[in-house]
Amino acid sequence: MEAWTICNKSIHKDISIPPSQWKVSTYQQNCFKRHDTPPFATDAFTAPGTALFQHWIRDSYDLNETSSSSSSTPSWDPWTDFPNENVMKLYPDISDDDAARDYYTLWYTTSVDVPKEGNRRGHLTLHGVNYQPIVYFDGKMLQPYTTYSEDDATDDHDTGGMFIRRHYDLGLANLHQLTSPSTLEILVLPPPFAGMPCKEACTTRDCQGGDHNIAKSGATMQCTAGWDWISPTPDRNTGIWDEVEIQWTLGDVKLHDVWVKVSNIVVENESEHDNDETTTTLPLGDDVRVSAWIDLTVTATYHESSNRSIDGSYSYWITPYSIHLPQSPELLESSALASGTIYNVTIDQHAADYHLGNIRIPKAKLWWPHTHGDQPLYTVQVLFRSSDNAYESRVDTTFGVRTVSSETGAASKSFTLKINGHPIFLAGGNWITTDQFLRFSNSYQRYCNELTLMANAGFNSIRVWGGGITETRQFYQAADEVGMLIYQEFWMTGDNNGRFAGDYDWPKDHGSYTRNVRDVIRKLRNHPSLAFFGGGNELYPTSKSPPRDVDEQIRMYIGVYDGTRPYVSSSVTEVGDSFDPFDSLAPKDGPYGIQREEDFFDRNPGFTSPLLSLDELARNVSIHDVKNKRAPGRNIGFQAEIGSVSHPGLESLKRFLSSDALKSFPGCGVTSCFQVDQEWNYLKWLPFTEQSGLDRICQFQYPPVSNLTIDTHMDSIEDYSWAAQFAQYNQYNAL
Repeated sequence: MEAWTICNKSIHKDISIPPSQWKVSTYQQNCFKRHDTPPFATDAFTAPGTALFQHWIRDSYDLNETSSSSSSTPSWDPWTDFPNENVMKLYPDISDDDAARDYYTLWYTTSVDVPKEGNRRGHLTLHGVNYQPIVYFDGKMLQPYTTYSEDDATDDHDTGGMFIRRHYDLGLANLHQLTSPSTLEILVLPPPFAGMPCKEACTTRDCQGGDHNIAKSGATMQCTAGWDWISPTPDRNTGIWDEVEIQWTLGDVKLHDVWVKVSNIVVENESEHDNDETTTTLPLGDDVRVSAWIDLTVTATYHESSNRSIDGSYSYWITPYSIHLPQSPELLESSALASGTIYNVTIDQHAADYHLGNIRIPKAKLWWPHTHGDQPLYTVQVLFRSSDNAYESRVDTTFGVRTVSSETGAASKSFTLKINGHPIFLAGGNWITTDQFLRFSNSYQRYCNELTLMANAGFNSIRVWGGGITETRQFYQAADEVGMLIYQEFWMTGDNNGRFAGDYDWPKDHGSYTRNVRDVIRKLRNHPSLAFFGGGNELYPTSKSPPRDVDEQIRMYIGVYDGTRPYVSSSVTEVGDSFDPFDSLAPKDGPYGIQREEDFFDRNPGFTSPLLSLDELARNVSIHDVKNKRAPGRNIGFQAEIGSVSHPGLESLKRFLSSDALKSFPGCGVTSCFQVDQEWNYLKWLPFTEQSGLDRICQFQYPPVSNLTIDTHMDSIEDYSWAAQFAQYNQYNAL
């Protein structure tokens, strides 16, 4: 594909008229061609990006062309910089009015080279569009096709969603060669319910998800309407935020979603027998070799209109993972740990799954989180070829050999995760994504760098939070290689889905939501780093949230399309409730903000009252009557969220804040955002003052000041920043 050209939708309200059919003057007035070369690794930009990002790029072109230093034009780098408040004020919020909604409803257009071989068939896959795309190819509107069999594809029309992949048939190359290069045009419609944000940087209002209406949309990123740790994202990340992929196959068959399901693992030096039960506990050690049995399944779609069947064969090769995967059968065979061919295959349905067998991989090595061992990976490549050699398609995937399970810990009375039969002490953190504006959603290197930093900090697990996104292929590939365990939540929060605000029945379209869930399960299931799924953040009660039909559908899809991973309906429930570790991870989360270091060494920091025993529940004991945190049997073995302050270093502060704001750094003993400079609040500054009144920054002041007030300051921003770094080091070291 060539560089993207971006066009305003509002000029033509009629979506049946793509930009290629506009008048020349209209096109020139309302479209601009992106010609930048990103200033860093180009792997980050296999997706064109969100609507707001397109406006940033266009405005940066205007700045360069006019050489203007006007304060009304953002003088910053949209590829790498985080926008300050003055930049963000230049752009409307999508909820302001219809004009603002149109402002973020853009056409993405590009040219596509068509192969010279006329029997090649094109397939477009949009890996992530927020919220609903309308696609034209050479002026013809295309409808997405399903990769599910007739039994599974009931009511499988595209009603939107940020996380579902969409597949389009571009037709045979000989139909487009007269117009080559062909034109691809994609109009992206925003979420139907964008919600109203809290526009004040400092407020006492509940602004978790703005006015909470964004949850009506369902499969989208709730935090884009704002949260207590993030300002609103004006376009709600509308646009093409994940990969755009085009493949040309030989003939009318396209392979999708090869599925590797580990069914049995036996240590090589033990008696090997093929049964249905995986060995319960596998030995630790990177030198352990096992025989692994996998169920191998592939999906094929057939796009011939004559309804005739195609006879052919499937071949597969399983090899050690390599970035440079050989294509020829001869090279694959020479390096394969296992291979085979299934003959006399008939393809006669539009979409169907084909089970290729239960296959033994000898001398395989186990995948472990990095705290327990190595991360060996394998690749399986599947090839379909018709008997007359007129049709050919191939697909590959990476996987690891490991088992995952959960149980209620005997000591913790809590959710316990096991990898290869071993209980894993999960030390981790919450993750939203690597950039608020999703500019790096395809950067494998960025993900790898950040996950490596987390591994070096001692983390072996990450919770991908339910108010954010389902992470991308590049994120999970990096997690597989780094050895990080991932807890992936779906897109609900107690803040907006009924518990604290909003409605228990949201989202409005349950079918659209669960179709996004189904596709996420299918596209992530081969990643060994993916440990378990969750229904969402702080949903309660789990009898109502997620909605029962949604929760049941999620459990059914995990059973049918995965069958290996645990699922919990919510991250937490409620202190005093009859806690079920197969339903949620804990009865409560937190605390947040600055803490006394010694508090982190309590059994359950932040719990004003521990979980009640079943006997106490039966006697209607109030949680407020229980004071002993260290009472026996009160362990909370899983903490879904806990955190403290997070303060950037001085070099970063200078990139985000004006010189005036740097001079107006917070005073000592500050406890409220109303006492702090507006620019600091825009970046969601948090106080370092404990409930006792001790300011953990100003405690480093010399000579010591006994009576701290907001009129008392550290001597300089340099001293303030240094002390903040030291204070938060103490916090996280204790945590």
